[in-house]
Amino acid sequence: MVRKGSSEFRRRTALLSGLPLVCLAAFLVAGCSVGESAQEGTGAPTQPNIVFILADDMRLDDFEHMPQTRQLFAEQGLAFDNAFVTHSLCCPSRASILRGQYTHNHQVLTNRQPQGGFEKFRDQGHEDSTVATWLQNEGYRTALIGKYLNGYARKDDEAYVPPGWDEWYAHLGGQAYYDYRLNENGTVVPYGDAEEDYQTDVLAQKVQDYVRRTVDAPDPFFLYLAPGAPHAPFKPAPRHEDEYPDAEVPRPPSFDEPDVDDKPEWVRSLPRLDSARRGPEKLERSYRSRLQMLLSLDEMVAGLIEEMEAAGKLDNTYVFFTSDNGYHLGEHRVGLGKRTVYEEAVRVPLAVRGPGVPAGASAKEMSLNIDFAPTFAELAGV
Repeated sequence: MVRKGSSEFRRRTALLSGLPLVCLAAFLVAGCSVGESAQEGTGAPTQPNIVFILADDMRLDDFEHMPQTRQLFAEQGLAFDNAFVTHSLCCPSRASILRGQYTHNHQVLTNRQPQGGFEKFRDQGHEDSTVATWLQNEGYRTALIGKYLNGYARKDDEAYVPPGWDEWYAHLGGQAYYDYRLNENGTVVPYGDAEEDYQTDVLAQKVQDYVRRTVDAPDPFFLYLAPGAPHAPFKPAPRHEDEYPDAEVPRPPSFDEPDVDDKPEWVRSLPRLDSARRGPEKLERSYRSRLQMLLSLDEMVAGLIEEMEAAGKLDNTYVFFTSDNGYHLGEHRVGLGKRTVYEEAVRVPLAVRGPGVPAGASAKEMSLNIDFAPTFAELAGV
């Protein structure tokens, strides 16, 4: 084990701050001996626990509005300044995360059949080989809490749990923060419109409960936490509805560009953002609601870290935070949306903390969503 006071530790952590994501994993495994747990000799697992937190449609600059998460990750871990997704749409991105493949290889091209969605992913047999099956086969306890893939699950098979998952609490159907259903380990459980049914809060309770229940388990765990926030519909928790009353949509030079003659044809065909349907007022309302939703997400992350610290799990756990894609807020005449190769849609927040990861450091090299699966596999020694 490399001790924090040694010159070797300082050399390694200095190198870490300039490494892309997959190299980070390789360096930690080879250089910092991930197999040697911080709790070695206590009977704790020698393989590290891995927590992956995946926000939905979160922009890079949204991270500024999650103060607890920013402090817990960016200030106490390693932030990646150039993290991107290879396809800025929910289901293709999530398929890439689970498999470590570009979209043209896994062929989940959209969110819906026949070109994409959960059905396309399942029908191609992709669920038989994901990061969950890889880690489960090596003795990891695996759990998914939140959003799986768009279109999950078929109406005639809503109790379906994919291979590789020991515990499963997945959102069924479309995006909703009230009046939704979860598949909870093969049982469909409905939630209503009471304040305590707010989806982000329900998932937060489940993830904290998971940590408490498994604190004494002998095997390491892989936890995939995928809340819906801040994806539309833009519905904040009641306790946050009065926050950010004066927030205004950022207006960089690309906002509602007046001159798009140098842009592709599809951009030139977009109207200016001056209609009632696409106008600034709608953008402002949506922007404020998104910021309010981020506060619940911020509380979820902080609650999870606090629970893990109380359980004595943080010293041997890597925690990653990112998003499946970014989001447009009027840039390049795109009102509310994604599915472009502009940086608003493809650039995402990414930070990691864990054993050997330097605090307050940043990496400039590019990292991609296809890096997660091989990174988790290498950290786990798979």
